[in-house]
Amino acid sequence: MNLRGAVPLLTVLLLGACAQPPSDTGSPAPDGAALAGRTFLSTGLVRDGKPYELVKGTRITLTVHPDGRIGAIAGCNSMGGAADLSGGRLRVDGDGLATTDMGCSPELHAQDKLVADLLTGSPRWELSGDVLTLRTDAVQLTLQDQETADPDRPLPGTRWSIESIVDKDSVSSVASPPGDAYLEFADGKVSGSTGCNQLGGTAVVKDDKITFSGVFTTRRACPGDLAALEKAVLNTLRDEATWRVTADRLALTAADGHGLHLRASAAPSPSAS
Repeated sequence: MNLRGAVPLLTVLLLGACAQPPSDTGSPAPDGAALAGRTFLSTGLVRDGKPYELVKGTRITLTVHPDGRIGAIAGCNSMGGAADLSGGRLRVDGDGLATTDMGCSPELHAQDKLVADLLTGSPRWELSGDVLTLRTDAVQLTLQDQETADPDRPLPGTRWSIESIVDKDSVSSVASPPGDAYLEFADGKVSGSTGCNQLGGTAVVKDDKITFSGVFTTRRACPGDLAALEKAVLNTLRDEATWRVTADRLALTAADGHGLHLRASAAPSPSAS
């Protein structure tokens, strides 16, 4: 076999391969696999070239689930749906985003709409280290991986203040002042307050489940909304509940879909009592 004649042909093939036009970014467009299973928290938002101030006390959360769905919270309602992240763009599937229907202030509703419009506007996305950027012509949202921006709090040893009650598809704020209703977990036990009475009991944690038993309370009579809050707390702690911590938030969900949303808070010092 004469290999001398093959060398020019091989050279031509290699040169031809090198001469293929590069992609727009000079590298293959990302497919979204690097985002799967991660949660990102907002660090900056720009609209029409100007910094956009989020409603005080809120932060945008974006989660990319391993099955390709996305979920977001913009300060009021939760939204989510199936999405395609191939080619460096986020494209929400034809059914759009499903959202909860909580009553919120006009400012929070406007913020929800801004984020929903961004996610359904086929934004370009780029991941650099732990920083994710979403861009349309009008809006740029910068987020950081939650694991570095705001690590998950440990379930035991943290005081979890009860912020809202989950009634299957609806969420309502608690009636007691912030911090009055709380739970603490330690050494296989749960303790805390319903916002009216002190409580205690057994809490066995295994994987993403907590099995409650022997939960008791003091016997103070609770008026109106506080009685409803106590009932919701005790219903959630009745048997087995699924738990999930994301940054400083804890979600407890009973088998019937009812549950509690809680936030990590500092326990009051002894001198403050």
